[in-house]
Amino acid sequence: MNDTDFLELAMRHQDGTLSAAEISAFEAAMQADPTKRKLFTEAQLRSMALHERFRQEAFHRHLPEKQRRAWHTNPAAAMAAGLVSGLFCASLVWAVAAPIVTSERLHALVDGGFEYSQVEAGFPARIGVWSGDAVEISAGDAGHGGRQLRFISPQPDAANPNGRAISCDVFQLVDLRPLQAAQSKDGDAVLELSASFLDARPLNTRPSVTCFCKIYVFKGDPTKLRETWPLNITDAVASGIAEVTTLGGHTAAWKRVTAKCLVSAEADFAVIQLAALPNLRPSKLTSIYADDVQLTLRTPPSLPVRIVVR
Repeated sequence: MNDTDFLELAMRHQDGTLSAAEISAFEAAMQADPTKRKLFTEAQLRSMALHERFRQEAFHRHLPEKQRRAWHTNPAAAMAAGLVSGLFCASLVWAVAAPIVTSERLHALVDGGFEYSQVEAGFPARIGVWSGDAVEISAGDAGHGGRQLRFISPQPDAANPNGRAISCDVFQLVDLRPLQAAQSKDGDAVLELSASFLDARPLNTRPSVTCFCKIYVFKGDPTKLRETWPLNITDAVASGIAEVTTLGGHTAAWKRVTAKCLVSAEADFAVIQLAALPNLRPSKLTSIYADDVQLTLRTPPSLPVRIVVR
């Protein structure tokens, strides 16, 4: 079997279109000829590199022009399945290079358990404090300390006093600048905001309530954001949201909600937002709680393969 025929089989093998007889011939060719194994490995690496390039181009296409990078990156080609590590008897053994994604809980988010904080009024004016609408900190147990946040009522935003107050919100500004030096210039790190919510009303209590985790990533001065929030949400360079809708329950079951957001090494700060929205208005919030708020940074590995476009 010449190299052209072998590469045709390799491409069809990747697409899953080989017959049983062709698979046998394909594996026999690699078992008998080390150059065929090398050829197949190179084909797999190129395929995975192209796939990763198209994925990142799709992501970068939606970023402002000034944030797009020249195409020199460390794609996921290094973790391409199909690297032949050896032969045992008549069977091929495939090795998958498994890159390690690092996960770090960010303590820049202050007092995620509401153990010692008091919630200030309005949108926060400084880093590291909880601030927002009418809420209270009460004794409770979400499996994290002895206190929890209770939502009371929505309030209008100071920068938009004529807007409708539809959800009860609390915020915290988180400084991301200390992370910039440690982040990869090529990979896409992910911020994960998670929180536990509790609807302690009796089962099928109406209206339903939707609880949100929201995260917005910005560049610039965090102390300036208060002046025009929420009209400046569109200035965020990235965002993520997750939600759960409840109608009470017989048992006090906490529900975990996690929002995810891509974050680049140039990000300066994040807005963390928890919200409870009654789905019939006007309506008061009763027995809706939040606790155990955590912010995690997941960073991709630095991979050794580089693409050079000529």
